[in-house]
Amino acid sequence: MTGLDFLGFIADLYRIPRAERRARIAEYAEAYGLTEELGGMIGGYSHGMKQKLALISAFLRQPRLLLLDEPFVGLDPVASHTLKQHLRGLCRSGGAVLFSTHILEVAQTLCDDIAIIRHGRLIVSGPTAQVTRTASLEDVFLELQGEAR
Repeated sequence: MTGLDFLGFIADLYRIPRAERRARIAEYAEAYGLTEELGGMIGGYSHGMKQKLALISAFLRQPRLLLLDEPFVGLDPVASHTLKQHLRGLCRSGGAVLFSTHILEVAQTLCDDIAIIRHGRLIVSGPTAQVTRTASLEDVFLELQGEAR
């Protein structure tokens, strides 16, 4: 299956009209630098290209809520920047994003609220400024790790 076939399949699932899907695919493929590769077989894509394709498929349907697991893994700096812009735009328009990450600087910079979960248990949660106070999220996380030992 090609990247374009996959995105067409996703658009069919969500009943996105053909004219809209073409415009959205073109917009997101350009934003993530994947336009030239969409005609290629997904099996030949690098990890980063597959990650970009998955993100395009998520944004294609213009969701109000996105649940993402490690969305920045495999992305180049330009694609990471683009993703941050798209996530902020979704939130500004009244949507919400819940994502997991091990990149604590990204979480601290992007997130309005933070939750730290260890072994399936919620350790701390709340507004980012309240959770971090004057420390970095990394410092808070390491301090909580020390308490667990």
